Formats: sequence, structure tokens, C-alpha cells
Amino acid sequence: GAHIVLCAPDSEFGLPELQRGFIPEAGALWRAHRRLPHNIASELLLTGRRLTAQEGLRLGFVNRIVPREQLMDAAREIAARICASAPLAVSAYLEVLEHVEGKSDRQAWETLYSGLPERARMRQSDDFHEGPRAFAEKRAAVWKGR
Repeated sequence: GAHIVLCAPDSEFGLPELQRGFIPEAGALWRAHRRLPHNIASELLLTGRRLTAQEGLRLGFVNRIVPREQLMDAAREIAARICASAPLAVSAYLEVLEHVEGKSDRQAWETLYSGLPERARMRQSDDFHEGPRAFAEKRAAVWKGR
């Protein structure tokens, strides 16, 4: 699933599979229930009703509604902010998130400390020390990705 969702004001999101005679078997069935309240996901799947951009924003499914002509600019602005973060930390974040989603806190802690490769790479990097050092020295961090 998407980590960040931008959409135009007239965007709609739908899951019409049941009305076509089958169920979504590429993950949308359970992902809808993870991202939306159970009753809303069930309604969308069972009836084929489409989720509007405003409703998606209100439910936390959509991050931001942007005029259609500004979508790429908004996406680039978010991408630039992500790129200002330490690249190895971003990779570790995505790895950990993927492995802990849907797990209990206890299982998530165990997974976090299980030796995930991107997290280990981040913790052994120069960048891992650069961030706190730059903060203490009141300067922008200089990421090297190693």
C-alpha cells in the first residue's frame, strides 16, 4: 500500500470486485480493512460505493487534497522533504514497518531486534552518528548514505 496519498478534489477510490462477481485477491480486501474503519471498508467492498477524496481525508486514508494541477509539485515537495532525511534511516523505517505491520507490540519489539538487514546497516553507518552530532552542533546533517 501507499505510504503517502495525495489526490485531487474529485478523486474517488473504489473496490468494485464483488459487483463483478469475485473478490479482490491482490490484497485490497484486507488492506482496506487495515486502512479504514471496519464498517467503512465493508460498505465499500460489499456495495461498490466509492470513497470520495474528502471522506478519505476525514478518515485518514488521504494525507492531502491538492488541486489537480498542483499534484506533481506537492508530490515533489514531499519527496524533497523525505530526501532531506538520512537515506539509511528511510530504508530502515520502510523495512521495519513492513515487518511489524499487524503484529502485537511484543512481536514488533522482537522483530525490531531480530537483525533486520536495513536496520543493522543504518545502526552501523556513519550517518547514524552524524544525525545526533549535527543536532548537538546546531547544524544541518550531511548524509553520506554509509
